[in-house]
Amino acid sequence: MSQYKVFLCHNSKDKPQVREIRDQLEQQGIETWMDEQDIKGFDDWKKKIKENLSQMNAVAVLLGSSGFGEWQKYEIIYTEQEINRREQNKLLPLRAGLVILKSCQQTFQKIRDRHYDTPYGWLFINPHMVDLRASKAPMKQLIEAITEQRWHVDYTRLENLLKAGQWKEADQETLAVMLKTAGREKEGWLDIESIQNFPRKDLHTIDQLWVEYSDGHFGFSVQKRISESVGKDYEKFGDRVGWGKGMWLNKKWLDYNEIIFSLDAPEGHLPVGVVYGSGSWFWGLDATLGVHVVPFLQRLIVFLFNLLSRPDL
Repeated sequence: MSQYKVFLCHNSKDKPQVREIRDQLEQQGIETWMDEQDIKGFDDWKKKIKENLSQMNAVAVLLGSSGFGEWQKYEIIYTEQEINRREQNKLLPLRAGLVILKSCQQTFQKIRDRHYDTPYGWLFINPHMVDLRASKAPMKQLIEAITEQRWHVDYTRLENLLKAGQWKEADQETLAVMLKTAGREKEGWLDIESIQNFPRKDLHTIDQLWVEYSDGHFGFSVQKRISESVGKDYEKFGDRVGWGKGMWLNKKWLDYNEIIFSLDAPEGHLPVGVVYGSGSWFWGLDATLGVHVVPFLQRLIVFLFNLLSRPDL
């Protein structure tokens, strides 16, 4: 059973969005309480809600384009009562805060002005708020708000694959853990913004694992050193790490299935999955625009340079 239980307080009109959030939370091991799955038949819903609030670690008050629902308003009031009950009895506090859904079109200022003097105005006094519209990694931020702990990514599998010299599997696992860290598992690729804002500690951990188990042959920091040595010239960089062959119009860039997954590969050849994997978005754009494959690979290396230009590597 999960260590964390969160009550999803929401307007029934926002249920499709809330179901998506529920599913993503449960995939991360967080147990959720939601009326449609937990209130049955002729249950006294008010009694049921009060009983279950006493079992929760957190309450996420979700606000979408339809505003607060009538039942939701009661739930917010009951949440405040539960917060006060725990404070008076010196029990573990109930974490509660506002979560603004992506569908909400009002500014936070307008939302606060409208609801500040209502019985649920306490949500807007020094609020613990998660705005899913503005967050670069919305689920990551929401989970951290619920648990008061940093989003945890387990690098054990990556380390074991590198230790065993399973370079292809480790390359694919690198993309997987970076997507999870950036909160972009659903999209399946990293964009420039997520690369530029990728957590320093995680980037360092991934790089050091590659450097250590390849004896300094592979890793982002190795690629950075090479890119700087060639003046960030993507043609020369591609040649040095073995991703490209030939010159100018005869230049051939390797497909992913042509990558060399062994220590016989040129220095800096790996990791590469984060580049090719995140290139699926660029590839789709190229197909739409009818752009030649060479500019596609060139842009992917420019994408990588956004990662390698970070001072924390």
